[in-house]
Amino acid sequence: MKNVILLHFIFIINLCFSQDYHKYSENEEVFLFGNNVKLRKSPNINSETIKLLPIGTKLEIRKNTTILYEYNGISSPWYLVNHNGLEGYIVGGLISLKRHKSHYSSDSFFLYGLSKNNEHSSKSINIRLVSNHKISNEIQIQLFGNGDFEILNFNNKGLENVNDIIVIDNYSEACGIDGGKSYVINNLGKLTHMGNTSEIGDGGVYHYESYFTFPTDEGGKKGVVIYNQENGEEMDEKTNWYITTSQKRELVWNGKKLIPDNYNQHK
Repeated sequence: MKNVILLHFIFIINLCFSQDYHKYSENEEVFLFGNNVKLRKSPNINSETIKLLPIGTKLEIRKNTTILYEYNGISSPWYLVNHNGLEGYIVGGLISLKRHKSHYSSDSFFLYGLSKNNEHSSKSINIRLVSNHKISNEIQIQLFGNGDFEILNFNNKGLENVNDIIVIDNYSEACGIDGGKSYVINNLGKLTHMGNTSEIGDGGVYHYESYFTFPTDEGGKKGVVIYNQENGEEMDEKTNWYITTSQKRELVWNGKKLIPDNYNQHK
């Protein structure tokens, strides 16, 4: 049997991509993903350095160039940017895809960068937790699905000793392209990959979906994460015979992983 997910959408802060790199807009406010980044006089790596900028520095995009440079396996344009009245060039791969405030401490925040290990591998999201102007923790999450995704930033959703839940929502399409969500927990300053949910289907023929229900979600329960799974398959198109089966399982987050950890039996 083939399968799908019906996404449990929660629209908070989001970011969507349909190309290998993110294109920033003129006058957009952005933040540096890299640390000690060289603000250059011209859009090339041999150009004079105007100033070194620390991680998280706020910039304003002035102009997008057509000159590309590869950083972490991703080619992206050079940008003319403004920093407190000082203008210079920075490659796009050193700019964070988004900046999210963390609930860990008053001065902590999340930054995100794209990477790809080689020409044939899928892309990954590098998540950095920055505190006191330094990288306090970092984790890499592989992307899947059709290449489009959102980055969602939640609070602890009712989980004890958890500050943030970062969700990478990988979009899927009909015709059997797998999608779903990757969950990253910020547990008192430590980033941990909690797990994935998935979805796949083919318009009205079959579907599979799985998703987590957290304590503060509708239908949630204190102290547990509920794993939900649903399968459906068309048996007879003429009589609209479609069979759907579902199951739920209560899991406990112990600070390192979900217990039991064999909750997803779908293959």
